[in-house]
Amino acid sequence: MHIDVLDFAPATTRPAGAIARLRAAVARRVAERREYKRVYSELLMLDRREMDELGIGPGDFDAIARGTFRR
Repeated sequence: MHIDVLDFAPATTRPAGAIARLRAAVARRVAERREYKRVYSELLMLDRREMDELGIGPGDFDAIARGTFRR
């Protein structure tokens, strides 16, 4: 029997839950990355006039795509 160091519960009682959490975390990260790439690609299609109207520049694209942009 293997004892998990973090909670001292036998590791054999939780593998399905751990795998499900890992799968969900990976799926969430993949979805976040896909959304980042979609937004970034759309921003790359803006011309200078459109960026000026929005009050953004190419240096803001990363923050906008990540959802951390603040004016």
